[in-house]
Parts: sequence; structure tokens; C-alpha cells
Amino acid sequence: MISLPDGRQLGYFIVGKGKPVVYFHGTASSRLEILLLKKLAYAAQLQIIGIDRPGYGLSTFTPRKSLRDFNGDVNFLADHLGIERFGILGWSGGGAFALAYLALFPERVTIAVVVGTPALPFDVATAHNTPFARFAMKLPLLGLLAVKRMSIQVLKANCNIGAFLESGEGKRVLRACSKDDLKFFSNLAWATLMYQSMAEAFRQGRQGIKAVLQEHQLLMKPWNVSFSRIPAGKLFIWHGAADKTCRVDNAYMISRSVLGACLEIFEERGHCIMFDNLEKLGEILRSD
Repeated sequence: MISLPDGRQLGYFIVGKGKPVVYFHGTASSRLEILLLKKLAYAAQLQIIGIDRPGYGLSTFTPRKSLRDFNGDVNFLADHLGIERFGILGWSGGGAFALAYLALFPERVTIAVVVGTPALPFDVATAHNTPFARFAMKLPLLGLLAVKRMSIQVLKANCNIGAFLESGEGKRVLRACSKDDLKFFSNLAWATLMYQSMAEAFRQGRQGIKAVLQEHQLLMKPWNVSFSRIPAGKLFIWHGAADKTCRVDNAYMISRSVLGACLEIFEERGHCIMFDNLEKLGEILRSD
């Protein structure tokens, strides 16, 4: 953890040694998500740097009005670590923040990969097949209640992931997953790390809840950055055709917005495709 110029704290975590890659974790997750990428880090000789966005984990909450507001934190940490250029990797909601960084600082990015990423403005009603989310995220009080309920569920699951997934509540969560993604949650070691990362997102209690709500609201707004400065061939877009968390049409929309992006659709695969294609991912991140 480091102190930022404005006095806020910034939490980060590093696995592996080698070429640096800044990781943008999913919404309602944390820096600990990179524990799911340890195999990638060591096999591909990568130094993967996970950073808590404001309000998550160890990072001080601050109101954010734009995706680009996180870029200064990324640059400060990179400078602190003595890293001039680096790859970036973003999964799920984190991919939108990775794209915002790439659009504004392409000269610092060696290669970029976004996986299961929403195109903006994102229709949250399509996420997890829960139309209720559309109304919850547009109404602040209802949204806070919805995210608080989710935080309670996540913290409960983190205490005993096996028991949670066997419970009625856990089975309802699994019903929102694609058939392909179910195999990841059936792996208790993987699911334990995933829920550990998500539980860390709510370390600060109400501040973590506000951070999750805030990010969903940011994702519902149009892009506020131009992609015109992104060089052809620098961005790779991965998406599972059977992704229920973030539908595949989002990938097509992003690829149409970024000229020269490399789009790959994985047939019959879900939101977790990144974790089942680590060797290929490592080749891309080391390819510049």
C-alpha cells in the first residue's frame, strides 16, 4: 500500500517476476483477483500488478465521475515501481477502465487484453439475467440496498464456499452462470480465491458498497474517451459467446469502436474464458 499525493491510500499486490502487466480487476472485486493468475505469472514470466480501485480493499474511497479518474492512480503506482511501459489486462468491468487507460496513455502500454468487457453505455439489465438491476442502479437508494445484499451474500460465501454453493442461495447464483462457467465454480480452490477477492472488495463496509454502486453507474454512461490514438494491433478483445454476465454483443461493439483491434470470440464459452486460456494469454502479453 502506498500514499497518493492527495493523501489517499492505494492498495496493490504483485505476483510473479518479469515483464510488468497492470491488472484491472472486475467490478465488486479487488487486487487479490490476481491470485487466480499466479500460474500465468510464473509460466509466462510476468510481473502482474493488481490495484484496488477507490473504495475497494485497501484503497481509500473517493467519488469518481469518469472512468479516466483512476488513470492518475495507475500512473503514480507505475512511477513508484519504476515502470515506464507495461502491458494491461482487464476482466469484466475492469476491462472498461483498462480501455480508458489505453485510450489516454497508449504510449505507456506495450499490449492490452480485455476479456468479457462491457461496451458503454452498458445495459446492466442484461448482466446475470437480472432485469431488476436496471432499476436498482438508476435509483441510488434501491441500488445501495441491492449492493448491500450482494455484499452480505459474498461475505457469507467467503466463510464457507462449499456450503454456500450447496445452499439455496448459492444455487440461485449458479443458475445465472453459463454451463461453461459452472465448471470454474465447481472447482473449490478456484471459487475460494474468487470469493476471497470479492469479499476483499467490501473490506471497508459501506465505502465498498458505494464503490460498487458508483462503478455500475459509470458503466451505464457513454464512453468519455476517444479511441482514435490506440495503434492498430495493440488491443486484443476476448469474449465467450455463451457469456451470461456480459453478453457477446459487447465485444463486437468495442471492436467496431477501436480500429485495428484483434477480436476473438470463444464459441460455447462463458465469462471465465481467461482462466481457461492462460498459456495463450501469456503468449499475447509477451508478444510486443
